[in-house]
Amino acid sequence: MQKYAWDHEGRFPPRLSHLVAQGYLPAKGLVSSADPSGGKEGGVPDAYSEWGQAKETDEPGSSYLYEFSEAVCQWDWKSYLGGKPSQSDVDSNRDGTVTWAEAKSWQLTHGDTTQQPTSRAYAKHRFPIVRCYWYDYPHAGANPESRCTVNLSVDLQTVFVAQPWWEKDRP
Repeated sequence: MQKYAWDHEGRFPPRLSHLVAQGYLPAKGLVSSADPSGGKEGGVPDAYSEWGQAKETDEPGSSYLYEFSEAVCQWDWKSYLGGKPSQSDVDSNRDGTVTWAEAKSWQLTHGDTTQQPTSRAYAKHRFPIVRCYWYDYPHAGANPESRCTVNLSVDLQTVFVAQPWWEKDRP
């Protein structure tokens, strides 16, 4: 991911699969060693349905949830993002849709409604870009409060553990 960003003027790939297609990762580089499905269930285990599956971000053969995906955002970002932005505020490329990457970029710089006080920029080392829900699976399946994720932060240097709703964690 670091090399890709370096080679592309700081931009992140539109999908994680681009890292494989362009030779930045080996073919199996997107399958977590903790994922018994081998990437078939996508970034969030199917058993974790109450957290939302984010299926629009799933990629064939990937165990990871990519928060900066080019996939069109299907969660309710309008009521969640800091400053209550309009679509035109968040749609940075002006194509009429809001992608995960656009919503998460707004959230990174403008915060969200979970913060106290609300609408503060997040520190890059505490904001996930790639998330793995599989390291706690299946042991946490029956107890959502005990679930955790392993995350690569948007600074591309920090790995941290968080609950699935990472915004509620206290640094």
